[in-house]
Amino acid sequence: PPWIEQGFEFSAAPESRCGLLQGKNGPCGVLAAVNAELLAQKGCPPPSAAATEADLRAALAAILWRCASADAPAGAKESLQEVVLARWEGAVGGPIVTESFAADGAASVAANLAPLMPALRQKGGVVLLCYACVLTRGVEAVRADVALDNGSGPLIAGPHALCGTELMTLLMAGRARGNVGAYGQDGAKVTWREPSPFGLLSRDELETGVPLADPLKSPPLPVYVLHGGDHFTVAWVPLPAKERFEARVRALFASARGGGSGGDANSAAAEAVEAATAELQSAPPPPVTQGAVDLALWNGLPPARGLRRLRLRGVGDGVAPAAPAPPSLTPSHWRLSVGEVESVVQAAKEDKASLPAAWREHRYELSLVTKAVAEEDVASAPRPPDAPPPTLLPQGPPPAAGEVQPLGGPRRSWANLGESRRESRRISAT
Repeated sequence: PPWIEQGFEFSAAPESRCGLLQGKNGPCGVLAAVNAELLAQKGCPPPSAAATEADLRAALAAILWRCASADAPAGAKESLQEVVLARWEGAVGGPIVTESFAADGAASVAANLAPLMPALRQKGGVVLLCYACVLTRGVEAVRADVALDNGSGPLIAGPHALCGTELMTLLMAGRARGNVGAYGQDGAKVTWREPSPFGLLSRDELETGVPLADPLKSPPLPVYVLHGGDHFTVAWVPLPAKERFEARVRALFASARGGGSGGDANSAAAEAVEAATAELQSAPPPPVTQGAVDLALWNGLPPARGLRRLRLRGVGDGVAPAAPAPPSLTPSHWRLSVGEVESVVQAAKEDKASLPAAWREHRYELSLVTKAVAEEDVASAPRPPDAPPPTLLPQGPPPAAGEVQPLGGPRRSWANLGESRRESRRISAT
C-alpha cells in the first residue's frame, strides 16, 4: 500500500532540494503538512535551499509538540507533556512498538526523535508519524475532536486511502477537527483554532462559498498547503534575504531555547545567527519583482512531480494578512438544479494540442448535475427568489452501456455527462 511504502525523502533535483517526494496517491496530506512546517521553520527559503535531516527532525518535533500541548493553557505551553513515539518492531508493515516520555517543548521532542530518524525517512515513515500524533494526542481525545464537528472518522478514508481533513488539522493544529471553515455549525466564527506556522488554501472555498478560517488564510509566514480537491501540495513565497534571515533566526532561537535545553539566551542567539547566515549564503533568494508576488509550488507526486513558479499581479505584497471573514456566514450555495455545472473536468485533448495557449477557445468536458445528484442535495437551502438563477445546460439521453459520447457541437459547448466523475470527486473530498 502507498502509505507503507512512503517515507520522508527530499528531492535530489538542484532546483527543488527542500521538496518532499511522494511515491503514490494517498499520503499527500501528511507530506504537504510536514513540508509546509519545514519551509516555515526555514523562513520561506528559495526552493533550491538544501533541507537537512535536522530540519526534518525539527519539523516533525514541532508537529508532535502541538499534538501534546494542544489542551495546555495559554500560559503553560512549556509545561511537561507526554509525547508518544512509534517504531516498527521488526519489518515495515508489521507490529508497532511505542515509547513515551515527558517533554517540555519541541526541542526536547526533537532530541528524542534523533534515534528514530532512519526509520522515519525510510518506507513506512509517514505511518509512524501518524501513529505518534494520534497516540500523543490520545485516541479518545482524537475521537472527541472528530465528533465536535459531527465527523465519524476514520482519519484515512475511502477506497484510495486518502488523508482526511481531521488528520490534516491534527498535524496543523494538534486537534483532529473536521471543520476548516471560518464558521461553526451555528453560523458564528470559530474560535478554537490557534494560528499554525503555515496556512491552508482549498478549492472547497470556491465550491461551497464558505471561507476558510482566518488563521489558515493569514499564517505568520506565506507558506500554504494547497488542497485541489483530491490532492495536497505546498506553495510558498520565497522571502527576500532580510525577512528570511530574521524569520530563520527566530525559528532557530526558539528551537534552541525551547524544551529546557539548558543553554543560555546569548549562546542560543549567537548559534541561531551563525546558522542562519550560513544558510543564507548557501542559497541566496531570487530577485524581488516589483508589483508582483512570486510563489514556488511543489508537487512531489508523479507524473507531474516538479517545481512550478507562479507570478501573481495585483494581489498586494503576498505577506500581508488576508481580509478576515465576515462575523457571520452569508449563504452563497443553494440547492442544486438539474443541468447546473457541477465542475469543469478537463479540456479536449485535441484542442489543447492544436491551440495550446488559447484556453478560451478550447472545448471542455463538464460534470453536470443530474436528477439523481439534485435529489441527494437535501441539506442545501432552496434558492431564494431574489438570487440569480444558475446557468442550466440541456442534457440529452444517457449513453448506452459502453458507449463513448462523441465530441461535437460548437466550440466551448461540449459536455460529457456521466455520474462517474461526480462520484469520484465526492470520494476524494472525504
